[in-house]
Amino acid sequence: MTKDGPTPDPYGDTWGRWMRELDGLDQVERVRRGLWVHGSSPRPAVGLTPHEIVHVHDKLVLRHYPAKGERTGTPVVVVPSLINKAYVCDLEPGRSLVAGLAERGHDVLLVDWGVPNEEDADEDVGYVLLTLLHHSIERAARVGRTGKVHLFGYCMGGTLAAMYAALRPKRIASLTTLAAPVVFEAAGRFRDLVVGIDVDEAFPEGTLVPVDVMKPAFQLLDPMGNWNKFLGIEAASHDDEALRRAMVRERWLEENVPMPSAFAREFIGQAYQRDALRAGTWTLRGETVDLGAITAPTLVVACEKDFVAPKEAVAPLADMIPGARLEMLPAGHIGVVVGSAGPKVFYPLLDRWFREVTP
Repeated sequence: MTKDGPTPDPYGDTWGRWMRELDGLDQVERVRRGLWVHGSSPRPAVGLTPHEIVHVHDKLVLRHYPAKGERTGTPVVVVPSLINKAYVCDLEPGRSLVAGLAERGHDVLLVDWGVPNEEDADEDVGYVLLTLLHHSIERAARVGRTGKVHLFGYCMGGTLAAMYAALRPKRIASLTTLAAPVVFEAAGRFRDLVVGIDVDEAFPEGTLVPVDVMKPAFQLLDPMGNWNKFLGIEAASHDDEALRRAMVRERWLEENVPMPSAFAREFIGQAYQRDALRAGTWTLRGETVDLGAITAPTLVVACEKDFVAPKEAVAPLADMIPGARLEMLPAGHIGVVVGSAGPKVFYPLLDRWFREVTP
């Protein structure tokens, strides 16, 4: 109490109501318990689907997950982001993109970019696409009967896959992008963080962009994310399987990958600051990237609940490519692949699409 009446709620009425007891346990106490569970729980094993390594180039490893049953004939090349571990596509049994497609008769080849070190600091977007990815696709094309691949890219990997399809169409039977921004003016919170920085000063030559810089930046995209995360972990802690599932996702979120400074300078400068893909002004080794020149059948998948790659930044690719198809899913950026929507909705969607466009 104060002399003027009841002590004011320091959080405001709305916040105060949200902070009060839920199911008999105050949310602050639930978060404290979630913090303890998070810190003391083991991280489950990941990447458990059997596979073979068929190609290695610098830090990149190409992992082949053989098709089960009757093969469709054209392999699927999966391209994830450079800044997270590739095992998000093989996170756990039952929620593994690569296993889900292999079980449906598709040979799957996962591009695992690996973890760069100082000797890789000068690798730019041209090297990543026209050397690393190009040689991986050439190798992957030999797995099937058609000499072509279905190219699938997720997040930044989808943006890179679209750029590659525009520049090197020879082996591309189809292109699929998931949560892949191409109109960066609409790229939301992350663009707000990086649009005003001096990329030459922030990412000096000969260095890597450290995980300790990137992780807080992504956490800022959802300022209340940690609070809700620990609430979720506390709730999951009452069921062993739910907790295991929560912690396997935590493992992936914790294991970020540093980025070569040359790649960061170019990608952030050209994409987020100049919107060069939409403008048609991005050149790699003297070649201009024209997304409108993509001729392969294209499926663009955007997610309604995605704040990492907002649908407004993702969906326009379908308008840039003649004949492209757009699918809008009621999912989030990560849950679409490793949540319940993956095996129930997304993997079957990809299977139908690949079968429809297989040569």
